[in-house]
Amino acid sequence: MNYVTTTDEMVRRIGSIPDELSAAACFGTPVERDGHTLIPVARINFGYGMGFGGGSGAKGVPGEFAADTEGGEGGGGGGGGGGSATPVAIIDVTDGDVQIKAVEDTTRITISALLMAAWVTFWLFLTIRTISHETGKTRRHAADKAHG
Repeated sequence: MNYVTTTDEMVRRIGSIPDELSAAACFGTPVERDGHTLIPVARINFGYGMGFGGGSGAKGVPGEFAADTEGGEGGGGGGGGGGSATPVAIIDVTDGDVQIKAVEDTTRITISALLMAAWVTFWLFLTIRTISHETGKTRRHAADKAHG
């Protein structure tokens, strides 16, 4: 396997991702039930990356992996990606009426509330500590001045 073939394949696959992402990636297959057409809606996130290396194979032939030929140096490769889909709403279509019902992520709301409480607590204790230290300095300064 050589770098050119591997790199071309990785670039081709990664380059096709934007073509595959369309509104269809966010809107699920409609489901009809009891006069309602329900369309799921999701938030789609993705990321990807790739890397490769270099070197020369036996007889100084560039682009050959060292494992493929004896006496060569170098090598490399690699790539990866990932993604997630999070439900955010359901569109409910009935005769002449369309409603959008949000899907609440209670875990995200709870974590946000806990982080906000931790942030407020941190700054509250830091402020109290600073006031306490400054008050102590002022008292020591006044005591030193009275004895001095």
